[in-house]
Amino acid sequence: MKLVIDGYNKSIHKKDNRIVIYEKDKIIDTVKADLINDIIIIAKGYITFDAMNLIAENNIKLIAVNPRGQLTYTLESPDWENVKVRKEQYKLSENKKGLQISKELIISKIKNQKATLTTLNKNKQLKRVLNHRQKISECINQILDLNIYGNNDELRMKIMGIEGKASNEYWNGVKYFIPKEIGFESRTKKPTDLLNSMLNYGYAILASEITKSILTHGLDPYCGFLHFDRYGRTSLTFDLIEPFRQQIVDKTAISLINRKQISADDLDKRNNTIKLEARKIIAGKILDKIYSTITYDGKIVSYSDLIQKQCDEIVKVLLNNGKFEGFYLRW
Repeated sequence: MKLVIDGYNKSIHKKDNRIVIYEKDKIIDTVKADLINDIIIIAKGYITFDAMNLIAENNIKLIAVNPRGQLTYTLESPDWENVKVRKEQYKLSENKKGLQISKELIISKIKNQKATLTTLNKNKQLKRVLNHRQKISECINQILDLNIYGNNDELRMKIMGIEGKASNEYWNGVKYFIPKEIGFESRTKKPTDLLNSMLNYGYAILASEITKSILTHGLDPYCGFLHFDRYGRTSLTFDLIEPFRQQIVDKTAISLINRKQISADDLDKRNNTIKLEARKIIAGKILDKIYSTITYDGKIVSYSDLIQKQCDEIVKVLLNNGKFEGFYLRW
């Protein structure tokens, strides 16, 4: 199970073989450690040394997310078994195979953007949205036609430039399905509106799931193939999150707004973060979506399974010269 700890005045303790959550001096939850896969902290508080030891003994991933929805740190047990995988990963990050993975991830992302716009526009059939969708198709063709033989850094910039154009078309299309009172104008990582704040928060929860999968596969989350390595940034997480943003987070956030389960009043205007009760709703819906099942390639699988499969494929590329195929839902 995944344990989410949110709010203020929270603390994590150990009692026998159980993780105990306090709010001030009151116990609000207690769970056997061997039932927990990972803990997401979106709270102000502290954790005891005894609790950290119990978490490590049970190989529980501890992942912290700040109120703005940014991944701040992860803690994991020592791992001595994956030296070969990581050595190959570092090589791949600098060669053409790494670029091929980058290209496949962004193609998959853009295809999911196109599919999401199609879903949103299914009933209205707005011509303006159809135009944005057509321009996204053109971006897909541009990346497909991109020759990956050349300077690696220049090619990365070309891929990201095309991805940026597609994202602009996507969010300009999404805007027609968001109530005007929400104040959404464009996608930004420094939000002043409800939807952008929800997206940042949702992406951080999704990033925690992807980082956990990366770590369990023996990969280094800080060594990416597309996003340039930057101190303290989990570049591989940012690579692998791209094809999953739309189906898991974007659709969930837009649905919560349009069903009026989250409203503009849930945004704290003092710091443009989501209020606590709304964060609980968003976190619950995102986690439900991650573990919900869909039919993909003729099989019933969860999004969590698909995230694991993407990491599996990267390991196969590293160790067995396998082929990486990005995830996207065909419309």
